[in-house]
Amino acid sequence: MTIYTSYVQLTDLPDGFLELNSNILTEQERIYAAAITDWLQQSEWCCGRILLRYLVASAYDVPVSDIMIHSLSSGQLVAETPIGQVNVSHSRIPGVWAGATARAFPIGLDLVDVADFPVDVNGAAVSADAWATLEALAKVTQRGLDWALSAACYPVDGLLIAPSGERYRTAILQNLPVDVRAVVLFPVEHTCDVKDVDIAAKIICYFNE
Repeated sequence: MTIYTSYVQLTDLPDGFLELNSNILTEQERIYAAAITDWLQQSEWCCGRILLRYLVASAYDVPVSDIMIHSLSSGQLVAETPIGQVNVSHSRIPGVWAGATARAFPIGLDLVDVADFPVDVNGAAVSADAWATLEALAKVTQRGLDWALSAACYPVDGLLIAPSGERYRTAILQNLPVDVRAVVLFPVEHTCDVKDVDIAAKIICYFNE
């Protein structure tokens, strides 16, 4: 099985990217974005939702306009596509976005700025990799960061045991700048390869046609 991932520096997007693609956002997404008062954060949030569609479109060869993103009752983020439902997760820090998608199982992804770490958590220093892992665990389980922090569940040799006893594999995204980390978590019973998808190059080629 394959987990498809992508990393984009938002400054690399072509001029007009948001304006050209804003029509694929749902009404609910537009309402949520409108509540973000900072214009730059609002723009980057919208770009993140659009980029997630581009990742799914590139991974499964479906049209961007035919992808609907929503949350299940469990809280897991999914994309409805012409080939069925796929699991997705994404994360954003100022100027940077990363996403991941898998068809057969839930995933969690988190992206962090290394300059913000280590952080103190209950008197213990937590590194960038560890924090991203805990945030990814909170996303894949939908149980929240406080729950993820409730036990010493840091990964050993790529295996993480959650506070509940559930086990997850960890994968650190490759080919990222040294100042950021991105971690993907998925259930241990699945053996996967992680494949990078250069959606930024696809977008730029589309704009240059």
